Amino acid sequence: MSQMHQMQLSYISTEDRMLFRINTNARQEFRFWMTRRYTGILWTTLSKLLEGAIKGQPQDGPPKPIHDSLVKSAEQELKHQEVVSQSDFQTGYQENTYLPLGEEPALLFSVAIKPNPDAQAMLCLHPENGQGVEIVLNEQIVHSLCKLIADTTNKAGWNLDLSFGESGTTPEPPAGLN
Repeated sequence: MSQMHQMQLSYISTEDRMLFRINTNARQEFRFWMTRRYTGILWTTLSKLLEGAIKGQPQDGPPKPIHDSLVKSAEQELKHQEVVSQSDFQTGYQENTYLPLGEEPALLFSVAIKPNPDAQAMLCLHPENGQGVEIVLNEQIVHSLCKLIADTTNKAGWNLDLSFGESGTTPEPPAGLN
């Protein structure tokens, strides 16, 4: 796939799935279905990437206290808001007629993050059979994709916990902390 130009995520109620469309600078469009379950797995993967767990940053010492996790979650949320505010969500999605994988969207089955020689991670999205896509990630793309996922799942009413923090959930503070 050539360099990504735009991405769009929309909920299709008749399918009870999300349609993920990616177009490239080469005017190619790739279309994929995402189920509720797959979306949760993708969110967890992206969340771990943002936490640094996938980037290979060591998790030194014993687990951090819950208070430290709350601070880290809040910092991640602030960073997310800052990066998302610099993204362009106003420009309409540009339809493309060149569909290398076909007109019908493929049902996504696997998600993985793999290292890229350019030091940026690659998001690998693949159906059970056939071709998928591998997207070179930067901070802007990850945060923008997270926003698209959160907004679209809210519209779908899927009630997924799409918060930042350990395992995609916000830990409860221990009794006595205010």
